[in-house]
Amino acid sequence: MNLFPLVLYLLSLLVSVLGSLPAPVNLKITSVNFHHVLHWDPGPGTPPGTVYKISNRSKERDWRSNETSFKLKFKLHAQRETHVLTVQASYNETLSPESEKFFFTPYLDTKITSPKLSLAGCGDCIHINITIPKADKRSGIDDIKNFYGDDFLILWKKRNGKETPYSTENKSFTLPNLKRGVEYCVRVHMNFHLNPNTEPSAWECAFTSIVEPRRVAALLFLVLGAVTVFILFLQYTGFICKLKKTMPRGLVVRNLSIYLSIYLSIYLSIYLSIMPNYSFKDLSGLLDRITNKHAHLAAFSIYC
Repeated sequence: MNLFPLVLYLLSLLVSVLGSLPAPVNLKITSVNFHHVLHWDPGPGTPPGTVYKISNRSKERDWRSNETSFKLKFKLHAQRETHVLTVQASYNETLSPESEKFFFTPYLDTKITSPKLSLAGCGDCIHINITIPKADKRSGIDDIKNFYGDDFLILWKKRNGKETPYSTENKSFTLPNLKRGVEYCVRVHMNFHLNPNTEPSAWECAFTSIVEPRRVAALLFLVLGAVTVFILFLQYTGFICKLKKTMPRGLVVRNLSIYLSIYLSIYLSIYLSIMPNYSFKDLSGLLDRITNKHAHLAAFSIYC
């Protein structure tokens, strides 16, 4: 019996069935920080309710989806491998031809978003902290920077000035030997040689600053000085340690000048410890104000 016509007939039926359901088209992957999603478009004339079969030919694994997208999950070691993906439509036990093959290597193709910067002036330097984006939890990657193992490329400049490169492997570091009171701007590139799909950070700017004085110590000296002056004032006016005999007016004036000298010394030492950059002109004005302020006190004390 000649079976050749029957085989041709069956093959024609198979071709007609496969041809009745078009293959998916336009495969692409959006991959950000190792979060991978495969997308495709239904073939022309694909009926509603079609189910799609996603195949990873390199791993011989299949998944099914009722939508035209599918989240891909790869273990840590598989992030460094190349995967061959295809999609096939299925409707009423009819399969379409497979789509064109799509090749995807996660650690080379995923997009790494920009890091975040925080800057703080520290005298003649700027302290910088880098916060890198986190990888998808299902990727098995704890730290993107450690996964690639490359350095950060730092670009820094004065505002509207020339850029200067700087390389470091640390997420926290300091730019030293800068000018005080000047605004500097910093930008960070994650310089991954294996993956060029990285976004640099935005420019962040900060001023270098004068090192703040030790305010706690200054406040302590201020309180002690105020207490000392108050005690001296009470002693002078006779509220404490009152002398039994009246002192001559000349001694009273002399003692008053001594008290005022002590007061001025304490006041100025405390003020200068808090304001170390006070100019001579400002200091002269301060002395005039203090003298005028306490002239009335001196006159009142002598009169009493």
